[in-house]
Amino acid sequence: MFRTVSSVQIQQVPSDQWPNRKTLLNFDFLTKYEAGDSWRDMTNKGKLVIPKNLYFRDQFNRRRPLHGTNVNIGGFSSNAPLVLRGDSVVMSVGYKYFAKRNDQRETTSVSKIFTGYVSKVGSKIPIEIELEDNMWLLKQTPVDTMTFTKSQGLNSILQYLVGKTNAQFGTSLTTNALTETTFGTFPIGNETCAQVLQRLQKTYGFESYFRVNELRCGSIIYIPSEAQQRTFTFQVDIIDDDNIEYQRKDDITLSAIARNTIVEETGKFTKDGIAKTKRVRLEVLVSLRGGKTTVKQINTGDKIAPNVEGERRTLFYPGATTIAQLSQLAINELQKYYYDGLKGYFTTFALPFVRMGDDVTLIDNIMPERNGTYRVKEVDYSGSISEGFRQKIHLDFKINV
Repeated sequence: MFRTVSSVQIQQVPSDQWPNRKTLLNFDFLTKYEAGDSWRDMTNKGKLVIPKNLYFRDQFNRRRPLHGTNVNIGGFSSNAPLVLRGDSVVMSVGYKYFAKRNDQRETTSVSKIFTGYVSKVGSKIPIEIELEDNMWLLKQTPVDTMTFTKSQGLNSILQYLVGKTNAQFGTSLTTNALTETTFGTFPIGNETCAQVLQRLQKTYGFESYFRVNELRCGSIIYIPSEAQQRTFTFQVDIIDDDNIEYQRKDDITLSAIARNTIVEETGKFTKDGIAKTKRVRLEVLVSLRGGKTTVKQINTGDKIAPNVEGERRTLFYPGATTIAQLSQLAINELQKYYYDGLKGYFTTFALPFVRMGDDVTLIDNIMPERNGTYRVKEVDYSGSISEGFRQKIHLDFKINV
């Protein structure tokens, strides 16, 4: 028998108004909890629901109540609040179980499903606490007005953003530029660190996300060497497969607008003898349907036909210097999503534990054509008193193994 166990640590963070808020709150019971692990929204979010008539243990293991007239939960009275926006949070969930029938001691398997900060504390009972991962810190950190030169690449920008955040909050965040590239001149100012990352996503298609304390950014998302191999079986440990479907290549239509900007010499020179340059935009529309690929170069002033069928992506390839290179890179990306196999998401228990970027092998002993291995693009974690711990696992593309 599997028994769900959950624990949450909330570390109070001192503020100007309450400089002595330094208590560590340990909860071993939650009414409801949610968390996510994804690269798609830049910020991973979570939620805690805690009953008011509950006790917690502080850093000295003293048992203390949440209820009482002198207890201020979220800053709604004059007393120092127990939980406040900006407090750090670690949430862990798992199971206790007997691994073998004759075991005398239970095995405990617990995984961290969220690390971040309190973004909002509700005023109703039960107490709802909204959470965001480390991206919350970058949303609070303004940048200086400055311009990165053409010799300073993505890594320089990320190190600056994280350096500003670490200096403001005393944290130890690190960076990982998943794509090595430069942008020419790149001005910043009158915005936060997170808004700079949003511009990188909107302009260049560079996704940003945190893996614990490491900020990652680039056109590449996954690090294959990190992927854990997990296996699930239909009719056994998959609770709900209503939102997963089998797709055939014959039914798939994909397209992508791929682009890059390169610098070319004009053949002219300045008075000082320096070669003049110009920025040239490379852009193509690549389509894949019925096993056939078509490529159309997009010139300045061309109107791009609207997408009326299938999925269309926008791709940025900083390493492409010719239309041929740009087209081939886009074709390779579309081919990842052109397969006979499953698409969507399924719900399962919490063992084995899955993170974004893992590889899951799905087995169906009744319909073996559904067998396959897939990269995971998102996991939604949830749990409650009535349902226990659940994972909603979203598939990205099929992996040939």
